[in-house]
Amino acid sequence: MSEQPIKVLLAKKKIDVHGRGSKLIARELRDAGMEVTYFRFGTAEDIVNAAIQEDVDVVALSIMTSGHILLAQDLIPMLKEKGKPDVLLIMGGVIPHGDFEELKSLGVHEVFPPGLPGETVADYIRENVGKLSLN
Repeated sequence: MSEQPIKVLLAKKKIDVHGRGSKLIARELRDAGMEVTYFRFGTAEDIVNAAIQEDVDVVALSIMTSGHILLAQDLIPMLKEKGKPDVLLIMGGVIPHGDFEELKSLGVHEVFPPGLPGETVADYIRENVGKLSLN
């Protein structure tokens, strides 16, 4: 019997229309053996509902515009309230390095700057899925 693949929801917030980086990381995570659901645009509530519907292990947010802190502030309590406190929550993209610690203090498990190999993200996910919960 083989293990089930790690399930990842790769999401972007509603006004974030970029695509190249998120499509690249989706492909790299799939190449690493993960099952990736690509959720193009949504509000925090839409993202949480998709995470529940897809029964994911990881919510990965790709951010190329501002609003990452507000998104985390909205998303994390909803994930907890709706029964997903054990999901691994990561963010990546164009996020100012100075915001990394605030995001982590809110409950984001890791923040990845642009340009990292997808393998780095996949390794982090494999090492931490099922081991961390939201604050």
